[in-house]
Amino acid sequence: MDKELLTRERVEKLAQRANRCCCKYCGGELEVRMIVFASVKDAGVEIFCPHCNRIEYGVEPEIYQNARYFVENLGYNASPEAEDEGSKNLNIAKVCEMLTWNDMQLGFLTDNGFVYEPKEHNKKIDFVDGSVIYSEKELSYE
Repeated sequence: MDKELLTRERVEKLAQRANRCCCKYCGGELEVRMIVFASVKDAGVEIFCPHCNRIEYGVEPEIYQNARYFVENLGYNASPEAEDEGSKNLNIAKVCEMLTWNDMQLGFLTDNGFVYEPKEHNKKIDFVDGSVIYSEKELSYE
């Protein structure tokens, strides 16, 4: 097959992933960039997080949101000796990797995203923390 076509297909696939996914460290938007490693010969197109300044493959936003909740509210910490923002981001990224691996093993997730679209979340329930919000009308005893 034509090498140029493979490169074009790869760039398109990376662009789709960058548009769909977020950084597993900070949750920020990703972009596709030409990265030059040591020489032009070693250059390649990669997904990049401009906020973290790192090459990043990305994670589904729903997975990032759940991982962040797990770290922030349930107290997960893989390295308790480090208690800074970088450590928190590293913990979120590690949980993202575990959740992604699990969803892929169960067949719910592929490199192209979720096999089944994640459920639309009930507007009354915030799916991350389980909070329930009722309107005044719903609280009336008519």
